[in-house]
Amino acid sequence: MASDRDAARDVIIVEVALPAKQVLLFQALLQGEDGLAVSRCLDPEHKVQQLWTTPAMRDELYAWLDSLPVELDLHIVGEKLWAGERHGG
Repeated sequence: MASDRDAARDVIIVEVALPAKQVLLFQALLQGEDGLAVSRCLDPEHKVQQLWTTPAMRDELYAWLDSLPVELDLHIVGEKLWAGERHGG
């Protein structure tokens, strides 16, 4: 059985900021990239998105983000390993 620490090594979260009016287009483009990342909204104003991916897909995700149109006004604001959540004692 993998520990929480091992699980954290399996998930990378890349945070990106973009204007709220661009979020739907961004998510539609991401859906076209099957298996690249899963998107989560980080804030209620929908300006920061979290992209959950694996270490194996990390470089491909960054390459894809770099290829997006400048008009999306997307900025990478951070990256972290998923810390996991503890359930029960």
